[in-house]
Amino acid sequence: MSFFNDILDFVKQQYATLGYLIVFLGSYFENTVFLGMILPGGSLVMLGAIYASEGTLNLPLVILFGWIGMFLGNSTDFWLGRLGLLRIIQKTRLKATLEPYMITAKDFLDRRGGMAIFLSHFIGHLRSFVALTAGATLFPFARFARYELFAALVWNTIYCLAGFFFAESIKKVEGLFSGVGIGLVVLIAVGYGIFKIYDWYKGRNDHTIPPAKKLEDQNL
Repeated sequence: MSFFNDILDFVKQQYATLGYLIVFLGSYFENTVFLGMILPGGSLVMLGAIYASEGTLNLPLVILFGWIGMFLGNSTDFWLGRLGLLRIIQKTRLKATLEPYMITAKDFLDRRGGMAIFLSHFIGHLRSFVALTAGATLFPFARFARYELFAALVWNTIYCLAGFFFAESIKKVEGLFSGVGIGLVVLIAVGYGIFKIYDWYKGRNDHTIPPAKKLEDQNL
């Protein structure tokens, strides 16, 4: 139990000194295509809201830094699509194959771009895909930024309020857990992050094992 408490004290100390930076970086990197699948940025933002319920952080500032981080992360994906993915498509044989799909995607974003960007925030990591597609199809950045700012604000507000009030509810019954109610939330968040990293690592290994080798292992 002392080891568990030491971990919780360490995490709380980091949030007490670097909490807003942790929230910002967690939100930013989770919303980039490269780290979004493995980094538990949402958990880091929620932890900020949980510690805000204890007075360690300020809830409006947690929402603000989470909002800015998410906007900049998705904007990074947009420009990766515009400056990276689009050039790769144009300079390779993929252009002829993907051009009809690009036209369809552009038409869809022109008509339903706001709704697509908004809803993508509530469906896993679809937001990175939508941002990349918007960039690659030459969707106007000013329009993208307008939709993204609104969607990111709504998502972070809901997520942080959920963490804040969930922590408040835990406090009311944490006596039943011998004073580890908030610690349990932290442990769940950390465990979730470890699980995502393990799941990503396992999936990468599965892709590197040749099919013949997999079949041979199954027959043994």
